[in-house]
Amino acid sequence: MDRARLLLIASPPGERWLLGLAGERLVRVEIERLRTPDRVGELHAARVSAIARGLGGAFVALGDGVEAFLPVEDADPARPEAGPIRPIETCVREGELIIVRIVRAVMGGKGLRVSRRGVQSAVTRSLPTAPGLIAAAPPRAVSLLAEEPEVAEVLCDDVSLLPALRAARPDLGERIRAHRGPAPLLDAAMERDVEALTDPTVALPGGLSLHVTMAPGATVIDVDLAGGSDRTAASRRREDANRLAVAEAARQIILRNLGGVILLDPASLPSRRGAREALARAMAQALAGDPLGARVLGVSRAGLLEIVRPRVRPPLAEIFGMVATVFRPSDTTLALRALRALWRESRALPAARLRLRVGRIIGAAMAAESEAIARTELLTGRPMCWQVDATLAPRAWSVEDARDA
Repeated sequence: MDRARLLLIASPPGERWLLGLAGERLVRVEIERLRTPDRVGELHAARVSAIARGLGGAFVALGDGVEAFLPVEDADPARPEAGPIRPIETCVREGELIIVRIVRAVMGGKGLRVSRRGVQSAVTRSLPTAPGLIAAAPPRAVSLLAEEPEVAEVLCDDVSLLPALRAARPDLGERIRAHRGPAPLLDAAMERDVEALTDPTVALPGGLSLHVTMAPGATVIDVDLAGGSDRTAASRRREDANRLAVAEAARQIILRNLGGVILLDPASLPSRRGAREALARAMAQALAGDPLGARVLGVSRAGLLEIVRPRVRPPLAEIFGMVATVFRPSDTTLALRALRALWRESRALPAARLRLRVGRIIGAAMAAESEAIARTELLTGRPMCWQVDATLAPRAWSVEDARDA
């Protein structure tokens, strides 16, 4: 998959959208909720609260009272890569104060995961005597830019980020620049493209579609090929469909930030020798540019292509809402979507006196977004006018010109 050459960093109310493009094609998406950061990268002094041999690790308490899990393979800071793994009780003791870094966010109902590997050198002052935060994580825009070496240009609509971005990539210099002009950096078309990544179905040419099902144990991508033909033509068509499906599945895995075990169910595999190996090689090649280093394990006896990809940050669908058979945006997502609409309309109609009407549920979510509301007022240059309207459906909202009321 192509790597990002242009990075757009847009800061609509309450969020930061990080969009990587290769030409005009979207190749990387990350969304930060500014009120609830994922905490990946934070450095902590933590107290070992319990040894969990049966789970293969230990639980540690951070200074804010949050409990995190330390896997046994990450418990020995001196263990070399691929070195032998010692028993957990020889790596840490209950009650011991240790230095850890958060390496996996809360997701899928599971808590934070931490590691001791590669953190001791990061502690330059005297060792702490109690649990607490040692170093905050850098803004995700900064760490993502460092992960994308092929980025050649950055556009950012939050000038306060520019110094940190330029420090992370001094080679880019003035090619890291502020977005100027009346139109928002995050336009409605790009927003629709990103939100489409929560749709379980991906339509492709020639009657081909992918169906993405996220379950607690694995994500399944089913390849569906409509129509039929004679046996020889159908076989060639299935092979063509699988080649296209593999390329698009790799793209969707990265864009949606899918992790853990991923199974691709192809449109029937031909019986010829080497067909399974060829499919696995094609997927490995398609995922070669994956920043998280997904690994292709091969094709199972059941004909499923098996992939494993590290879980670091939540998948896009989990950030935007609840992962279920049918995607349903969360109340916060709808509230922030309404604020984006108000912001965009205010840019397009500077003379209008815009008012945002929201239903009861969206109003409750909006009340918790004081920082996002303040950001909206900063972006629009005027006090925000919004109200809960009992005549609207609980999860509905509307932007209107108060002059027409």
